[in-house]
Amino acid sequence: MSLIIHKAGILDTIQHFGVKGLQSKGVRPGGVMDQFSASIANALVGNKLNEDLLEIHFPACEIIFTKSCLISIVGAHFSAKLNEKYLPLNRPILIPTNGKLQFVAPKSGRIVYLAIQGGLLGQGRLIKNSEIAFKKKPKLNTSSLHIFPWSADVHWQKYSPEIHVIQGREWERLNEESQRQFCCKPFKLSHHADRMGYRLQHQPFHTRTKEEIISSAVNFGTIQLLPNGQTIVLMADHQTTGGYPRIAHVISADLPKLAQKSPGDEIIFHLTDQETAEKEWVAQQKHIRQIQNISQLKLNEFFQKNSNQL
Repeated sequence: MSLIIHKAGILDTIQHFGVKGLQSKGVRPGGVMDQFSASIANALVGNKLNEDLLEIHFPACEIIFTKSCLISIVGAHFSAKLNEKYLPLNRPILIPTNGKLQFVAPKSGRIVYLAIQGGLLGQGRLIKNSEIAFKKKPKLNTSSLHIFPWSADVHWQKYSPEIHVIQGREWERLNEESQRQFCCKPFKLSHHADRMGYRLQHQPFHTRTKEEIISSAVNFGTIQLLPNGQTIVLMADHQTTGGYPRIAHVISADLPKLAQKSPGDEIIFHLTDQETAEKEWVAQQKHIRQIQNISQLKLNEFFQKNSNQL
């Protein structure tokens, strides 16, 4: 059983949740750009939170489902339609056999996550005009679309410009004026923004010293100061080490919000501390687990009630 990519998008992939523990050996973690949306998408269809799923940019792919299955669409609003009927975000959706899914217009955000109950095969693969196999054979059989009446609370996903950061190892290299500029003035996301890094537009920063640093470890969310005084935020496909000053790091809880920024969007950095960053991360993960537990209960109830019809 499979789904057919009727028309390929430009940057759509089957994504995992990152390779753990091998960065010291030169293996970049990779994985989804917006872990919050991807986890919620999986939770809504009863998958484990880190199941492989589709990461979709715009212009997006068109998909034909050869078998009935349960899906969810979370993240950016790309005006999803199934057989000419618009679909909502953040809900489980029962797709009929031979249903055709399209994304017709970007409204907000940058990345959509499409989760399918049971998962997909082909981790890390760029989606082309071909078939993608289901990891587990769907047991559903319906000829009609069913949109579930409940949705996930995604208040963590608000597209506000505020992004919280903690100071990096080389923060003190910035002179006082540049430090004030970093914390007070808005940045704009440039068009040089991809899965490796988001370049920012702003007045050049200046340092107290021109001394170079030894290449050191970097992470998803590290903000590097480039030789021309501009900055780049490293994203999911970042390199494992870097030789530019690490002036700050985006807190983990705000990485999903940053990932959904589009070129031209405004970004305002706010300094916070490690303790606050950890509390925000724990609270966000607790929220995801709550959605997972509630979703599983509601799905079990629905399928038990409608077992004869599906």
